[in-house]
Amino acid sequence: MRVKNIRTLLDYPLDLVKEWLQFQDTNSPSQLHISKIDELVKTMCLAWAADKCDHPNHTESLYQKLVVDAVVNGADELTAISTWMQQLQTAKTGAV
Repeated sequence: MRVKNIRTLLDYPLDLVKEWLQFQDTNSPSQLHISKIDELVKTMCLAWAADKCDHPNHTESLYQKLVVDAVVNGADELTAISTWMQQLQTAKTGAV
C-alpha cells in the first residue's frame, strides 16, 4: 500500500515499478525487506525530481532532510514527500 500511495502521488509509471521489482526477483513490494522498499521509494522520488533541479546532489540532500529525517522523527511519509516536492518545484520556479 505504501508503494502504491507514493507511486500515485508522484505519478510514477507502474511499469517502472514492476521492472524494478523484477530486478529484485519479486513481483510484489510486500515480499521485500523494508530497506528495499525504502530504496524503491527513494528511486521513485529521485526519478520524479530528475528534471526539477539542476543539481542532483541538492535534490538528494533535500530528500534526506525533508523526507528521510522527517519520517524518522515521526512525520507522515506522504506529507513529507509532498513537502519535498513543493520545495523542489518552488526552487525550480524561483530559479527561472
